[in-house]
Amino acid sequence: MGYLLAKAFGRKSALDARQRRTPVENARVRFKTGSAVYRSRLISYDDKQWIFAAPMQRDSYIPVPVGEECVCEVVARGGVLLFTSKVIARQSQEGRIVIEAPVSTKLKNRRDDARRIDIPMKLLVGNNGGEVLDVSSNGAKVKLNGFQKEGQTVRVDLPDGESRAGTVIESTHDSIGSTVRISFDRPIQLPD
Repeated sequence: MGYLLAKAFGRKSALDARQRRTPVENARVRFKTGSAVYRSRLISYDDKQWIFAAPMQRDSYIPVPVGEECVCEVVARGGVLLFTSKVIARQSQEGRIVIEAPVSTKLKNRRDDARRIDIPMKLLVGNNGGEVLDVSSNGAKVKLNGFQKEGQTVRVDLPDGESRAGTVIESTHDSIGSTVRISFDRPIQLPD
């Protein structure tokens, strides 16, 4: 009996792990090449290729050359999938790019990072001031006086005068503003 329970639990754990690594439908994508960072959406994927909507930067479509190496961050059920790949085709008529399917992915979730609520911080996200609810070296949860959409790339001005680019990975709105989860493009140093 114990053997059967362990086997059933093992299958369920493997299925849960696979589902956490499954991209969400129309997932937001952050697409980095050697020269720039773009935002996009995942249109479809299989074991040979992933198709993204045309990469955008500052609300303009940017043609990315075939053969360009890239680092992709794709929103998945359990966090954000990180992987490297390269552009293998451009579908100009449909406004899409095709990349090689990743050989391996890493699942990143800011919620797994040690978060601190004891650091009194105010941030400027885009043009909106905000109060930090919690912060880690890789991101923050911020209560904003204005509104930011999910998938939007924002500039985060830190109290020490340093700035970081970040991606809004979750946004909930109320009558006076929004609460957003932001993933920084690179880690910050937290005070002791």
